[in-house]
Amino acid sequence: MFFPPSAPLSSLQKIPSSMVPCPILHPSVYKDYHPFVSRLFEEPCTVSNVENLMAPGIPYFIAHSSGTSNGVTKHFPKYRHPEHMSTSTAGTMAASNPVSKHGGKNCIAFSLGHRQVVQPLDHEGNIARRIPVCLMSTGTVRMHNDMAVERDQIYQSIRIPNNSSPLAVSYIPNYKSFLFMHALFALQEPNMELINTMFSTIFRDFCRVIEEQWETLVQCIEDGNVPELEATGPFIENLRRLFGGPNPERANYLRTIGKATDEPGWLKKIWPGLRTIVAISSGPFITVVPECHHFIGPDVVMQTLGINCSEAFLALAYDSRDPSLYKVVGSDEIIEFLNVNEPEEAKSLTQTWNVKLGEKYEVILTTRDGFWRYRLNDVIEVVGFDPTDGQPIIHYLERRNVHIRLANEITTEKQIQGAIAAVSDSLGYVSELCVSPDYRQTTPRYAFYLELQHSPGSDADLAPAKMHTYLQTHNQNYLKDSQAGKIGVPSVHILRRGTFGEYREWKAQVTNSASGQIKVPLVIWDEETRQWLSKMVEKEF
Repeated sequence: MFFPPSAPLSSLQKIPSSMVPCPILHPSVYKDYHPFVSRLFEEPCTVSNVENLMAPGIPYFIAHSSGTSNGVTKHFPKYRHPEHMSTSTAGTMAASNPVSKHGGKNCIAFSLGHRQVVQPLDHEGNIARRIPVCLMSTGTVRMHNDMAVERDQIYQSIRIPNNSSPLAVSYIPNYKSFLFMHALFALQEPNMELINTMFSTIFRDFCRVIEEQWETLVQCIEDGNVPELEATGPFIENLRRLFGGPNPERANYLRTIGKATDEPGWLKKIWPGLRTIVAISSGPFITVVPECHHFIGPDVVMQTLGINCSEAFLALAYDSRDPSLYKVVGSDEIIEFLNVNEPEEAKSLTQTWNVKLGEKYEVILTTRDGFWRYRLNDVIEVVGFDPTDGQPIIHYLERRNVHIRLANEITTEKQIQGAIAAVSDSLGYVSELCVSPDYRQTTPRYAFYLELQHSPGSDADLAPAKMHTYLQTHNQNYLKDSQAGKIGVPSVHILRRGTFGEYREWKAQVTNSASGQIKVPLVIWDEETRQWLSKMVEKEF
């Protein structure tokens, strides 16, 4: 409520507080920044037009999203800040590739490739900076280690002493070739202690490559041969030079173990010293965790480094026993919380020290890279507080805007996951999944595309009805619309084994994204992807 400057103070005091409206909250979204970010992609790009654009100086790299929510790629300029302003990021980078006290090696399956390079020109027309457009993880590794794009050929010729793979492997753009080469160099190394693949889905694909290509991989180790695969041509000379020659002793050891995938802990037999798998396994990545544990066995710890999205660094892993448990970072960004059960008003925005136990919040970020009160759309639940510094301990729950709707219902990510859990006794364990609208009949319905860890159960044909019942029980609008004949019983499509790994490879090629870090959207709307999935169906219920 506005009062002119001449209004006496007493007139303000007479207004009941109930009559003073609470300001409506207007946090920012990506489209608010697009006019500024787009300057970096203008031709020609000039320093005068992009310097001090979002933060002081020129960006070190530009992070691009994988576009899983709506298929549209977003770009986030990232600047180099003093280390004391990014302590959690620096600590996470150190933990992602630790130096072993026992002389063990790490397999670090990160990409170092980029989608393009932005080259702003100074006033004389010279290139002032080469800015890679890449994944957040790629750019963070580059920035932390000061890996300039113009020195990439040098990096591709070296091997970091505590890593199993030479850096050239991390530049391979083809997903299958990328995983095969990491597997080949890892299998050659008997003293593996840590495997870091960023996401649990990538680790699962890594394990399947070893399983499916076992004989070829072992033969390559025996012969000292590095085969030239798709997209490895520019790097093959360095890969062969750094492979180390024939190793019949290691090959014989691997043949003695054999492809023992039926028993838990196969990888522990391959690498007796294996201790840790680093891979995000909360939220949509949790479904493959049982399969991952089957490969590694009970004695290998599976942990995550934290929540590090394209926008900013949000949280650190808190307890390896619970992959969805994180501690909010108190140093890198300004983090606020919007209660999801209250109106979107300013009074609903809560600071870190005022969050309440058991409440659910959407994360709102203000970053040192120029985003102000930015909606992240990630929903968390506060489950405790760290006794050492009082920072909130959170469970990651879901994306706020991920849902499917065919009529008047809105079915959330949590409800979709619940429907899958409700049919695990009929179908067997679901390794990965997505859901899409099915318009093949007069009444639309949900189409669940599922990849199973094993073959479907004997009563798999009961799964659609069980899903339907679950959704009716947990979603009142779904119940009403299904009873009114607006939504039919879901269809269940069993995909052939390895489909989602092939999806990641396909999307990496289509979108020119880095190998191994494509996420599968939970809800698929675009017709191209739906048609692609339909070709992978082995059985439909």
